[in-house]
Amino acid sequence: MGGIGKYISRGAGMAVLLLFLFFLSVPAGAVSLKGLALNDVMAAHGFGLPSEYGRSAVYRSRTSTVVFTSGSRQVVVDGLALYLNRAVEKYPGGWMISPVDAVDTLGAVLFPMRALKKVGAATVILDAGHGGGDPGARTGAGVQEKQLTLDVVHRIRARLQQCGVRVWLTREGDSAMTLDERCWRMGKLGGDVFVSIHFNASRNTGTSGVETYVVPAAGYPATAEEERRQPRRGSGCPGNRFDGANMVLASFIHKGLVAHSQAEDRGIRRARFFVIRNAECPAVLVECGFLSNRREADRILKEAYRDQLAEGIARGILTYLSRVRELRLPPAR
Repeated sequence: MGGIGKYISRGAGMAVLLLFLFFLSVPAGAVSLKGLALNDVMAAHGFGLPSEYGRSAVYRSRTSTVVFTSGSRQVVVDGLALYLNRAVEKYPGGWMISPVDAVDTLGAVLFPMRALKKVGAATVILDAGHGGGDPGARTGAGVQEKQLTLDVVHRIRARLQQCGVRVWLTREGDSAMTLDERCWRMGKLGGDVFVSIHFNASRNTGTSGVETYVVPAAGYPATAEEERRQPRRGSGCPGNRFDGANMVLASFIHKGLVAHSQAEDRGIRRARFFVIRNAECPAVLVECGFLSNRREADRILKEAYRDQLAEGIARGILTYLSRVRELRLPPAR
């Protein structure tokens, strides 16, 4: 877990909070047991006071627009939907946000370079979900998810290699592979970025769209879980301590995916999927659409559309790598 969140979740004291406030230049009065004052956090990020519309607050800077909804974990940053670790709340004294979201969610998306100082950019690991005796989801016509994920992964690899990126796959063909084996290969190959590709399914056949997943901060619920007011101790994610970098990687990939596919944006969500919670590098899991939705499945079965999916994901990875490499450049004289 990155940033201030790891200290707060372990019950550290006021000294750590003061360091956090110094980093954000937030006045000490902004802190309460409910979280941090959202106006002060956004001011530290360069935003003015919000325009409020009932349960919504819209913050604007010279370059960005951020929309919050009271009681909701969803926030929209420049049109991109993402989910916080904890819902923002509107109280008589003002709006409040959790410290971990102030740094590792909003801070990472708005100022990605701050979250990328301790990560690498040499090797990308692509993981095609399912395989072998595990077919995954199916289209109505019987096409299996394992076939489609491998196809998209090969397309992404080709684009990355054209740009000189070193790429490894967890599986090259239709081979069975356990989740432990996928993580073992990730570590053995020395991945700096891990991207797992999947397709979705739902009992509601009308559901469609793309999602990108990151691990929740330690002690906070997944997007689909019931909200908890305070972090729960002892619920960390061993092996993944890249909260800010995960969000940066997810934001670039999801932005590219939505732009190139024109699919419904279901947002950057949070879940403790095995392969990303045990990753030893920044990691995301991408759901490229719903095979249970007939219209979306028909699009996915077309090579041209899978090319669009691959292009969007590859563009996001390349943007992430370029930002990391910028930090490694010697200062200009």
